[in-house]
Amino acid sequence: MRTCPVCKGRMVPKVIRYTQEWKGELVAFENVPAEVCEVCGEQLLEGWVVDKINQTLWSMKPPQRHLQVPLYDLAVS
Repeated sequence: MRTCPVCKGRMVPKVIRYTQEWKGELVAFENVPAEVCEVCGEQLLEGWVVDKINQTLWSMKPPQRHLQVPLYDLAVS
């Protein structure tokens, strides 16, 4: 098993929901294989997973569905 580059905790394989901003929109990917730190939650993706995410973003195919999420702006009092 790998150790976390942030806190040195143990990394374990998991399937996660990964989010990323792309062209001003928040994009989510489900069922993403990753290694996740048991202590701090740091997520590491293998190169082939990052390549697949990038190919999906660059292809501009329509998504399977849309998520609606609340947005909070901490700069506004």
